[in-house]
This record gives sequence, C-alpha cells and structure tokens, in this order.
Amino acid sequence: MKNRPAKQEAKGDMLKKKRGRGKREIILLSALAVLILLIVLLATSARGEETASPAQGQAQQAAGETEQTPPATPQAAAQQPASPTAQAPKPPTAQEKIDELRTKVTAEPVNFQFRFELANALHDADQREEALVEYDRALGLEPKSVEVLVNKGAVLNELGRISEAIAAFNRALELKPGDTRALCNLGNSFYALKDYGSAMKQYKLAVQADSTFAEGYYYIGIAFADAGMYREAVREWETILLVAPGSEAARNAQENINALKTFMTGQ
Repeated sequence: MKNRPAKQEAKGDMLKKKRGRGKREIILLSALAVLILLIVLLATSARGEETASPAQGQAQQAAGETEQTPPATPQAAAQQPASPTAQAPKPPTAQEKIDELRTKVTAEPVNFQFRFELANALHDADQREEALVEYDRALGLEPKSVEVLVNKGAVLNELGRISEAIAAFNRALELKPGDTRALCNLGNSFYALKDYGSAMKQYKLAVQADSTFAEGYYYIGIAFADAGMYREAVREWETILLVAPGSEAARNAQENINALKTFMTGQ
C-alpha cells in the first residue's frame, strides 16, 4: 500500500511532464502562427500599396493633364480662323525694277550707285541706248569707275561701235592694269574686227592675271574652235570644269565639249 502513492506520484510526474511539453509546443506554434500571420499581412499590405500607387499616379497625372490642357470644344475650334497659305512674293519684273530705280534717281540725282544700277537694269532689259546715257551720267559722277567703263564698253560692243568700245576698255586698263573683264572684253572687240591674234593675246592676258577666270578660258576655246583647232578648244573648256565647277560657264563649256566631240567623231 505504501508503494501505490509513490506510483501515483510517479505517474503524476509523468503526466505533468507530458502536459508541460504540450503547453510549450502550443505556445511556440501560436507564436509561429502569429509571426506567419504578420508576414502575410505585411506582404499583402505591400502589394496593395504597389498596386494602388501606379493607379493613383495615373489618376493624378490624368487629373493634372485635364487641368492643364482642357479639350477644345467644337464651338471653340470652329471659332479659330484657318491660316491662309503662305505665298512667296513675286520678284519684280525688269520694267518694275527700272521704274523703281528711276524713282530713286529722281529723288537723288547725284547718287552714283542709283545711276549705275539703273544703267545695268536698262542693259539687262536690252535697252542699250538708254543704258549708255545712264552709264555716261554715272561716269560724270565717278569718272574713274572701272566697272562703269567696262559695262559701257560691253554695250558699245553689242551695238557694233567697236572703236568706242576699245577706247572704253583701254581707259579702264589705264586705271586698273590687268583687270580681267576689261582684257576679256577688249579681246571680244578685236575678235569682232576679225583680229584673232590680238583677241587671243587679250584672252591669255586675262587668264594670266587670274588663273580661275573662267570667261577667259571660254573665249580662248571659242577662238580655237573657230580656227579649227578643236582639241585645243576642248582643252580650254575642260579647264573651266576644274576652276569653276557648277558655274554657268562650266555648263556652257560642257555643252560645247559634247558638241565638238560629237562633231570630231563624225568626221
């Protein structure tokens, strides 16, 4: 009978131990469950914020855009007049340019530049006699103007007044020795008189004074071609393609080269 209480105490101890282990496990499991629940709640909250932020930003951006640029109503759009198509102004005709310069000359009769420009405009419009009058008036204001003398001589050449043209070019060369335009036009004067040797001399002097003077090479080529020296003519015109590519003189030279080569091939 004495051993029974001992067994009961031993059994009670065992039961206490069992109950003690179960309570700790429950506490640990409960703590773990709470921790997991907190993690889940935190993760869910973070995903919610990430999902809400872009949507909220887009909503704010849309609201901002709506405030800044309200859509135009059909009535407002209808009130805006259509802009007319821009058109480039038409350049003045030759006569309009002459009339404008005449007005300037009338207002300032001693203005050399206006006189010179009027004379050039008349020359360009093939009103040569009137151009000569204005060139002489310009020379009355500036007697030593080489440009006016050369242009006047060119008009005189066109009118067939060759001796007067030669006098104008020689005067220009006295004022400015080696002037390429005066030399070249003087060569044209001699060429018109069929003095080809003197013409060639003036052309060569022009290109010696300026190795890039395309007009000089052009007329040398013309002189060679007229003399039947075709290869020499082609050589001079090809020089223009080198010294003045893309220029009007180069285009004319190329046309002459093509025509002359076709002629030479057909011989």
